Amino acid sequence: MKFALSGVLLASTFCVPVWAQDFAPVSKIDAITVYLQGADVVRATTIEMPAGAHKITLADLPANIDPRSIRVEGTGDFAVASVDSRSLFKGAPEIDAARKGFEKQITALGDERVALDMAVADSNHQRQFLLSLADKQLTPQSTTETLKGIDVVQLGSLVDLVGQRLAAQTLVIQKAQTRQREIDEKVNELNQRMAELAPGQDYRTEVVINVEAAQAVTGNLKVSYRVNEASWAPYYDAKLAIGSAGKASSMELVKRAEVTQTTGEVWTDVKLTLSTARPTGATAAPEIAENEIVLRQPEPPVPMSSAAPAVQEMFEDQLAEADGAIGGNDKSKVVLRSLKPAAIALQKQAILEVAGFQANYVIGTRVSVDNSGQSKKVRIASGNQEVALHVISAPRLDAAAYLTAKFVVQGEGPQLPGVVNLYRDGVFVGQGSLPLLNPKEEAELGFGVDDQIKVTRSEVKRQTGEEGFINSSNIDVRAWDVVVKNLHDIAMAVVVQDRVPFAAVKDITIDEIPGMTEPTERNVAKKRGVLSWAFTLEPGAENTVKTGYKISWPEGMKVGQVE
Repeated sequence: MKFALSGVLLASTFCVPVWAQDFAPVSKIDAITVYLQGADVVRATTIEMPAGAHKITLADLPANIDPRSIRVEGTGDFAVASVDSRSLFKGAPEIDAARKGFEKQITALGDERVALDMAVADSNHQRQFLLSLADKQLTPQSTTETLKGIDVVQLGSLVDLVGQRLAAQTLVIQKAQTRQREIDEKVNELNQRMAELAPGQDYRTEVVINVEAAQAVTGNLKVSYRVNEASWAPYYDAKLAIGSAGKASSMELVKRAEVTQTTGEVWTDVKLTLSTARPTGATAAPEIAENEIVLRQPEPPVPMSSAAPAVQEMFEDQLAEADGAIGGNDKSKVVLRSLKPAAIALQKQAILEVAGFQANYVIGTRVSVDNSGQSKKVRIASGNQEVALHVISAPRLDAAAYLTAKFVVQGEGPQLPGVVNLYRDGVFVGQGSLPLLNPKEEAELGFGVDDQIKVTRSEVKRQTGEEGFINSSNIDVRAWDVVVKNLHDIAMAVVVQDRVPFAAVKDITIDEIPGMTEPTERNVAKKRGVLSWAFTLEPGAENTVKTGYKISWPEGMKVGQVE
């Protein structure tokens, strides 16, 4: 039978004895489900208990457990009545006990060191005594005493005896000094560990499971809880194999995961599952508030001195000059600027908003993840993708042509954003990135510069001045040639991108120059004035894209542009 925490009390169905026991079994982390932020931990334990009502205590769990996430399931002929949890401070009693243990060791080592000091002193005294005895045999003790003759055999025996005894005492001293150094190192280590105990304030969670058994039983318990100090983020390896003439190109996309945790416990030999769900994120769409337009009283004008208009006009002239102004000064001037795309902010993977789909990746082997925050990297999926290759060049900004692979996402479930390590024919060429993608969506990856596609952009026309006889106007004419040559031995699809300026002022007109190459697409990605030309180049062939424009504006109006 299997009982969950949500089960009702079954005491009325059992003949439960009046006695109870408390158990504190050892539990082991068995399985982990890691989300983009947070994780569910499952602990398992087995316990033998007699009939009766008992308390099973699992202590030393992480402090930051969400108490409302605790769930208990069991197998066996018993009932789970209730579950209690509380936070415990492993403070003074535990620290004092550990400190006393260290102090006891330090005291014992100190006593041993004193004994070694005495042994060294005794050995030195014995050495001095031996040396004095030898000296007495060879030197007269007074001026009246004559030196007795010493037999050569006796002298040799004396030297050997003194040498052996001195060597023995020297060895005793060396061993004692070596042990003293070891004692000093051990005492320093114990003092350091005592110092680390001083600021310790370790909070833990204790879970008490109240169970009832009608008879003696061996039961299995699983306790699950949620922690926030864990996460995983995907990253990818994209391995592009470029086909020769007549052969299609392919790309192997390997999906990997980087798992980190600082929960306060080590995950050792656990079943690991990675989920794309976000239990810590929003679960409903935000509510839009009202937006009322109100009247504001105009601020009173600031008095200006008589010199202010001249200063203002000089400032406007400097601003127009800095913006690349064309034409004369006028109070009704309009400054025309080419729009630049805004910088895209990088987003952390752990707070990615995913909606609609969920995928779970079950790792095939048990793994261990330590508590230091060091990442554990695992491979979670791989597959071959059919790709269509082309090169993209924006010679206005960069004359290089970049090899690009377009593919359709395969598999099930969403493909989360992540960094992509790019390999071209087995050679690492850099890193890219993938956005959030779902199956059947199209995606592109750039694989670096294609040196076999040569691109040059040269200015072929620049004209400024006035035109017209009755109503004269200022003009600015620009034109460029973009030449693309294919040095591959296979045909290559090419996309060239450029731009022409645009104006939101009706008195400013922008026209194309006759003879320019008609673009394949205008306003690429809904960006005004951005153009692209797509074509295929056979081996050894080249193509020229002609692009340019003509700006006209009334005489007396001042405009500017940024090239």
